[in-house]
Amino acid sequence: MKLTPDLEKMGFCLTKMYRSDLDDFLRVDKLTFQRYINEYPEYFGDKYKPEIGTDCFKQKIKLTFFKKLLLNSEVVGFMNYDKKDNKIDDISIRILEKAQNRGIGTLFLSHLIKLSEKFRIPIYIEAIKTNPVQSLYKRLGFEFYKPAEDYREEIQDYCSFYKYNPYI
Repeated sequence: MKLTPDLEKMGFCLTKMYRSDLDDFLRVDKLTFQRYINEYPEYFGDKYKPEIGTDCFKQKIKLTFFKKLLLNSEVVGFMNYDKKDNKIDDISIRILEKAQNRGIGTLFLSHLIKLSEKFRIPIYIEAIKTNPVQSLYKRLGFEFYKPAEDYREEIQDYCSFYKYNPYI
């Protein structure tokens, strides 16, 4: 995935994540996730837990795609996905407020849709029910679906599930 020339002119850059980026990851993760911790303390506890963020980072570093978004050399977000033989999943887009609404999320999801159509595999994505990104998913052709009752039962109360199917 490449950023558009317009985004690059604004000072954005997308580069690979390295193990040395853990502190930046935790900072962005905490700032972008705090809202949901406040909304769902029964699931997330009452404060950000860096040890959970660190475990998450260690899993993401193994994925097909895990990149950081910089704005004028400052890490302002990250995005990741995993392309498997039968699906694209493990998707996350975390962008600080000052870098949002510039088309980066749309560009990232459009990239995933192109991969989905090229390899004829579906995309599965989850979103916390109060996350406004869901309108973007719907606009790009993702459809809400109900997962099997035993699929990650622990998150079904606070997450919505979306699927993009290239066969439709």
